[in-house]
Amino acid sequence: MKKFFRFFVFVLVLVLTVAGCIPATASGTKAESCIERIVDYNLKKTSSVSVQDWIDGYLTENVDSGTEWYIIALSNYGRYDFTSYKKALVSYLSENEISSASSRLKFALALIAAGERNSPLITDFLDNSAGEQGIMSCIFALHILNNGYSCEKYTKKSLTDELLSLQSADGGWSLTGRNGDVDVTAMTVQALAPQYGSNTSVRSATDKALAFLSSRQNADGTYSSYGISNPESVSQVIIALSSLGIDTQKDARFIKNSKTLFDAFSLFSSADGSYSHQQGKESDETATVQVFCAATAYEKMKKEKSPFYIFAQQNSVTAEKPKEEKSESVTSQTSAVTTVTSEHEDLQSAPSEQTVSTADALTQQTEVMPEKTENIKTDNSYKIWITVAIIVVAVSLCAGLTLTKKIKLKGCIIVIAVAVCVILIVVFTNVKPAEDELYEGKESAVSTVTVSIRCDTVKDKGNSAIPENGIILEETEVQTDGDDTVYDVLSRVCKENDIHLEITGSKETLYVEGICNLYEKDYGELSGWMYFVNGKSPSVGCAKYTLSDEDEIVWCYTCELGEDIDIDSLSK
Repeated sequence: MKKFFRFFVFVLVLVLTVAGCIPATASGTKAESCIERIVDYNLKKTSSVSVQDWIDGYLTENVDSGTEWYIIALSNYGRYDFTSYKKALVSYLSENEISSASSRLKFALALIAAGERNSPLITDFLDNSAGEQGIMSCIFALHILNNGYSCEKYTKKSLTDELLSLQSADGGWSLTGRNGDVDVTAMTVQALAPQYGSNTSVRSATDKALAFLSSRQNADGTYSSYGISNPESVSQVIIALSSLGIDTQKDARFIKNSKTLFDAFSLFSSADGSYSHQQGKESDETATVQVFCAATAYEKMKKEKSPFYIFAQQNSVTAEKPKEEKSESVTSQTSAVTTVTSEHEDLQSAPSEQTVSTADALTQQTEVMPEKTENIKTDNSYKIWITVAIIVVAVSLCAGLTLTKKIKLKGCIIVIAVAVCVILIVVFTNVKPAEDELYEGKESAVSTVTVSIRCDTVKDKGNSAIPENGIILEETEVQTDGDDTVYDVLSRVCKENDIHLEITGSKETLYVEGICNLYEKDYGELSGWMYFVNGKSPSVGCAKYTLSDEDEIVWCYTCELGEDIDIDSLSK
């Protein structure tokens, strides 16, 4: 009997070991799990019956609301028909003036991703927007050049040289100031990555940037932007590393205390499959779509396909399936961030990080896209097979040993009970946390903040609408609740003090264009409104920054993307 139980314990240990190993293989990668969760979340949210239905319906009907990032990601992950989306986007761009240079270039990338490669809008946006809005417009423009387009103002070399000249001494890049920013650094690397293997200057700069990104990673595997740990920054780093062919799950430089970048995502995961900008907060669309882009970029890298921002011409189900070709190491790029929701493309939020890969002839390469036209699902069948295996082992042992009279009925019951326990462990492994646990500790207490509005940078420009001292609103105390955002406070004080305020977009894409009849681009291509909280420019739009007690908000008009603002003087 002792020998039997020793043997049985050995079998159980073996089964449990297999049960622990199979999820990492048979059930797919953590990236695939992220993709599955986010797709399911969006299909339920939009009442779509399939991914194609989601594209033709919600994404097409909301071309002006940041949906382009889903289109870019989906064009990389599966073979879908983007005909309706392309038509809607071309119509929107033809009928509306897009004021932001970075936004125009972002839409051009969406057109390319959707297969609308010959649209005159792409070359027009490139010629009139490249380099017109600081570093972000350089990054986006280089992405387009990497796809085989040409520009009147820049060549790939001159734009590359421009970006290299902007690298900070610490190895990073930023919108303003002398210190590198994680998001902007990752995005710059994404744009430079195709030249990593052929340009020694790019290789040297990229290696410094990787050291910078590694040094800025937090102990729990996350990244922080302006002191706030968030999944958007993590996403941009994953896209950057994947663009260079670096596996984030294995590279020791980006694993802290055994925590990888994909482990970091779990800290922001919500029960419904979406992701939040901060731990314990409500779902955030920008965070969710950026995680989706990052997971897609990683999966493409693992399958040795083209980089995230290098688009094959055959993206539609109507296209003929291309032959698979091998190309030089490639890995690409970005989910740029500059407005409020479309990944921070303007002055009121800082960009999010990403990178590109290594190869020059990227635009000539083709790839075999997976034959997926409906819902994206990961394989959970491993649990079924483990369960079957446990049952077979338990029944076989009981039957065999009973027949040979080496075990009695009581022993069979014990064997079956243990088997049932093991099955329960396998079946309920990785159960999603309850929603109330995810939001535990969320605050909604009344608090007091201060807000002021300044235009010191243009007070001497002779504009009669501008106060002589450059102060549109003196520092004012405002009572808020736990859910008030920077925009909520701005809207309230402008209404109470009869100050002109003009915005564009919905809640998800809200952008402040004008205050006190002072508008974006009134004083040059780089002019517009920025906001600061406690002396720092947050990484999200004003409609998404939730305030805390005693926060100090300052709205400033800038003529040079913030370079002309003394940030230190805004601190408490």
